[in-house]
Amino acid sequence: MELELGDITNCFLPHLVDQIFENYRGQAENASPTKEQRGQLFYDLSRLLGEDLVERSLQLLDEYSFTYYYAKNNRSLCVVELYKGTEYFRLLPKINYCKCDFFRSYVLQLPGEVLCPDIPSGQVDTIAGWGEESRESYTCQHVLALRFHGLLQPTGPKTTEQVLNPEEFKQLRSFIFQD
Repeated sequence: MELELGDITNCFLPHLVDQIFENYRGQAENASPTKEQRGQLFYDLSRLLGEDLVERSLQLLDEYSFTYYYAKNNRSLCVVELYKGTEYFRLLPKINYCKCDFFRSYVLQLPGEVLCPDIPSGQVDTIAGWGEESRESYTCQHVLALRFHGLLQPTGPKTTEQVLNPEEFKQLRSFIFQD
């Protein structure tokens, strides 16, 4: 069985992304990160994940609000909702999964017929606005934006927290994996 270079790279990619975030987190613990250090973070991630994905993730930080939902008496259980108007995405921190079309198409590599059963086979090829470099990806802009949000910790009215009773939290969390 032959292993291709892409398979080997994909095997290490999650660890490399984690290492980039950890390196930046370590720098931030010692002192306030400089503009150059932030630039290096974005550059390193752009080289691994693609410039378009990193730029769109950073744009989400400016445009979307983030609500962190915690289970009562257990702050280690968390669901985060990114939203702008009526559009929202619910994510679990540290879990690389999202219900968005990009994640389904370019991360999970689901065929177009699965994503859009009403459109004839072969006509669903790309998601509008994404370039060729994004056709195979490790993550989506929503998951990456959440990681940036956790790392950069912006404050203000666009970041809120809510504590839910266990039943409400369970229901919210189960929604993430329902189709």
